[in-house]
Amino acid sequence: MRSWNWRRVTTVTVVAGLAAAGLAYWNVVDPWHALAAATVATTISILWSATDTTIPDPQWPDLPIEARAGGRNDVSDLGWSVFGRDGRVTDRVVRRIRALAADRLRAHGIDPSDPAAEPDAERLLGARVLHQLKSRQPPTARTVQTWLEAIDRLGPAPITEENNA
Repeated sequence: MRSWNWRRVTTVTVVAGLAAAGLAYWNVVDPWHALAAATVATTISILWSATDTTIPDPQWPDLPIEARAGGRNDVSDLGWSVFGRDGRVTDRVVRRIRALAADRLRAHGIDPSDPAAEPDAERLLGARVLHQLKSRQPPTARTVQTWLEAIDRLGPAPITEENNA
């Protein structure tokens, strides 16, 4: 047994005594039960202070963590960043999808920032998808799935003689 922690025992005894006195004074419990509760609290404090309750922390071996691009941490980060608290897709993901759509449209020879090219972009992506991509409303998961399907249908850039040269 080690020596008692007198500060803890004193604090618990004083607090338990004050609580017991208050409970007895306001007739919540009779004085004998209040005294018994204070005695039990003090006894538990003495026993706790007198025993060694610390457990040595085992030294686990440090395992090297391999950080690979596209590894488990990246997938986890992406998964947590897709949906906001409101259940809608976050702005971070929407920006990346818009950038992907713009890149695919450019690969097909359409400048997404040019208003004159909007009919061509509408023809490739669909009017609804193009309107939703331009909207500032946070989309639902189903809407994002529709966007990705439309972008996926575009496929890679068409092969032309310019690309081969």
